[in-house]
Amino acid sequence: MGLHLRKIHDISLKWKLLIPFLFLSFIGTTTLILLGLTAQRKIIENQEKKKLSDYYQAFSDQVKDRENSALSLAYQVAKSPIVQEAFAHKDMRALIDLLRPSYEVLKDKFDVKQFHFHTKPATSFLRLHRIYQSGEAMASFRHTINKVEETGQGIAGLERGTTGFGVRGVVPVFYQDEFVGTFEIGYSVERPFLDSLKRRYDMDLALLIPIHGTDGFYTLTASSASLQISSDEICGRVFRTQNPEILISPPDATGLAVFLGPLKDFYRKSIGVVEISVNRSATLAELAENRIEMFAVMVAALLFSSIVIVWVVTVFLRPVRDIVAAAREIAAGERVRGISVPVRDEIGTLASSLNDMLESLNRAKQEIQEYCITLEERVEARTHDLVEEKEKYEALVENAPLIVYRIEPDGTTVYVNRVVEEILGYTPTEVIADRQFWTRIAHPEDQQKVTKHLRACLAEGKEFLLEYRGNRRDGRAVFLLNHAMPLTDREGRVQAVDGIVVDVSERKRLQEQIIQTEELKTLSSVSARLAHEIRNPLTSAGGFARRLLKEMDQKDAHRSKVEIIVKEVGRLEHILKMILSYIRPVTLEFSDVDLNKVLQEAISGSEDKLGSQGITLDLQLAGDLPVIRADRGHLRKALETMLKNACSHMPEQSCLRVSTTYNGAAVVQLCYPAIHVADDDMEHFFYPFVSDKLGEADLQLPLTKVVIHKHGGVINITRDEQNQVVITVTFSSIGHRPNA
Repeated sequence: MGLHLRKIHDISLKWKLLIPFLFLSFIGTTTLILLGLTAQRKIIENQEKKKLSDYYQAFSDQVKDRENSALSLAYQVAKSPIVQEAFAHKDMRALIDLLRPSYEVLKDKFDVKQFHFHTKPATSFLRLHRIYQSGEAMASFRHTINKVEETGQGIAGLERGTTGFGVRGVVPVFYQDEFVGTFEIGYSVERPFLDSLKRRYDMDLALLIPIHGTDGFYTLTASSASLQISSDEICGRVFRTQNPEILISPPDATGLAVFLGPLKDFYRKSIGVVEISVNRSATLAELAENRIEMFAVMVAALLFSSIVIVWVVTVFLRPVRDIVAAAREIAAGERVRGISVPVRDEIGTLASSLNDMLESLNRAKQEIQEYCITLEERVEARTHDLVEEKEKYEALVENAPLIVYRIEPDGTTVYVNRVVEEILGYTPTEVIADRQFWTRIAHPEDQQKVTKHLRACLAEGKEFLLEYRGNRRDGRAVFLLNHAMPLTDREGRVQAVDGIVVDVSERKRLQEQIIQTEELKTLSSVSARLAHEIRNPLTSAGGFARRLLKEMDQKDAHRSKVEIIVKEVGRLEHILKMILSYIRPVTLEFSDVDLNKVLQEAISGSEDKLGSQGITLDLQLAGDLPVIRADRGHLRKALETMLKNACSHMPEQSCLRVSTTYNGAAVVQLCYPAIHVADDDMEHFFYPFVSDKLGEADLQLPLTKVVIHKHGGVINITRDEQNQVVITVTFSSIGHRPNA
């Protein structure tokens, strides 16, 4: 053993160098080739995964497009007055004659499968695709219809119906503002739809639906060559978690790449699994070909490197251990002293060159170290300052209680902070995508003014400062103060516009409340003075007139004139009574009050009035209404007075609509048809002193307005499109929201 080790130790320096270099060359080349093949395989698999994800997104987008198309088509049909009238009268023949041609075109050209009318509650009325089948109750499995009947809003999504599985858009149908039923348009998502996706993207699809009561799945529909590939266990996991899974060459289908994603209904709940598969034959063949090529390159590289190593070792690596060791030390940065030069031949010249190089490297190393030390310090300090300033600016802009934005000269919004979602209900992404956003959200009456000022700012570099009305995404109106300044270059050309938008709705509401309060104070002062001045004369005149009338003979020629005087004095006494009730001090005791319950108590107190006139009550109470700070007794009496007054002005057998809503403040609204109420009467609605038919409810109206104003309420009286009186009372003094 010792002899063999001695022989190995005594072999020539050339072989001592060749053996490890050749081994390292082999290991290095082989490792690089394997790493290259592995990296290539991972890149291809990642590309396949992305491609499969894109296919799933394309499928989802196609379904979403069909949802939007179904919903828009359904709304177009449901908004037709002719369709509304025919459906309201249950005229099946008229609906068939009206819609059957359109249905046939949509069915043949656009894969529309269902035209379906339903009456409440969720009962089939007419199927244009199955005219002979109708009348069945569908509330137990057609949840889209139930949702539309509950909310009165259209909805679309995937759902199974009597005639199959598909994308269905369901919308409400109204006739003369009355809900008469729902209408549905359905698209197919079965094999023709999947085949169209397969032709477009060269993939196979299958829709897998869970089998009720088991862990298994069955294939609802599939493209021309696709069946369920994945196991029920994987399908069940995707169905439960809604997390997609990608299988590259699964055991049962090594030539395929499979994507499993959730199939969701309109509630975003899983109703099945989408299985997308792509043939990997071409990819596998390409990988095999690449492996052959890489191994061929590896063999060639090993052969070439071996030849080069042998040549280098043979020519350059002579037994000059000192110079080789010194060179290695220099290469490693470990040598700082020079190399001794024993001879003046080529080896001596090499040693001298190495000494010169060593000296030069030492100088360069020292200079670089000094420069790196100072450079690192400067860069680090400057970077730290920039990062701090950037973080401060971003925190300031993002957390400011106002909208901050920047607009390019062509009108494109390039930046807007997240406060825009709180004030207007739109996300920054939606704002940036809409070039006309800042003019589109303005109230129709203010859009021209906003457009003019914004164009002047963008084109002429003028300051933009304007207060106008805007519309939130949910339809609520807000008052906005928009202030923008243009950024110009040296030639005065606008490069960008930076601006802020402030919500001044609360300020506007407070201004309106202050104005009404001041009007109320002025009127109270005038009323008190007037009541004081006319009370005594009126009492004397009334007493003498009644006494005179009592003592006059029935046949007296002047009796009719005295009766007129007594009547008019009585009318003045009624007016004085109203004034006295209006100026009487009111003391309130505030507490947290449920406005819905107080309103229901006021309605209970008005039931006799409602019943005596045969008036129908349409009560719509908001479920998310917050409590308000109020005096329960006075507020109930005020609302009851408004209800009774409304009944006194309404024709018999009419409808009184009472509702509550929440739009940042609690709102009570009364809407009813009124007879003998002119526009001038609406201006003095709560002070009906000019009327000669004053009831008990009329006498309480001035006090009602006082009570509402003492609650911080604002009253607005208008007419709607049907010329009905609309009384809106807004309470700003709110407490907590339910379940908050």
